[in-house]
Amino acid sequence: MELDDMKSAWLALDRRLQTQEALNLHAFREGRLDRLRASLRPLVAGQAIQLVAGVLLALVFASFWVEHRATPHLLVTGLLLHIYALMFIVFAARDLYMIQRIDYAAPVLDIQRRLAELRAGRIRVALIFGAVGCFLWVPLVLWLFYVVLGLDIYVANPYVVYGFVASGVGCVALMVALIRWSRSPRRARIAKALEDNAAGRSISKAQRFLDEIAAFAREP
Repeated sequence: MELDDMKSAWLALDRRLQTQEALNLHAFREGRLDRLRASLRPLVAGQAIQLVAGVLLALVFASFWVEHRATPHLLVTGLLLHIYALMFIVFAARDLYMIQRIDYAAPVLDIQRRLAELRAGRIRVALIFGAVGCFLWVPLVLWLFYVVLGLDIYVANPYVVYGFVASGVGCVALMVALIRWSRSPRRARIAKALEDNAAGRSISKAQRFLDEIAAFAREP
């Protein structure tokens, strides 16, 4: 075989190998992206449920504060609960919008960036809900007692409500202390576990599938 023929054969073989590698990468990528989409479905379903629940709760609490506009503490109670329901709607809609914006045909780095933005946003929202939740249970208890039992706790004993609020301050202080404690370099694994929990398992699984695609593409 002449030298030119050997070069042509090697080039043809190299092209076939490159084509096979591209096909293998494409097949691997599509398989992992299918699993990524599946991993996000529980999050989509959960946020859709949260959105519907927020709308229903907003209607309930709006009717309550409208009916009790003449009673300041009941008005405030209803407004606080109404605002919390609106938070359900806004943050659920935000997550659904960010998931819908993911372009699965885009490069892996772009998808990773989208997921990282979604993860960071969910962690921030978890902190907001955590801080608000430390106090939100107070108007919820007041509302439940008033609606179910017809008992106005604030009128019966306002100091009980003040005690509830004080416990909420303690709850926030404890939450802040836990976050600061976990951010020590020696507790990096604990901090990551807390962030993973706040972001949700769906996000962690989706990011893992993308990491597998990137690692496969780097293999010689």
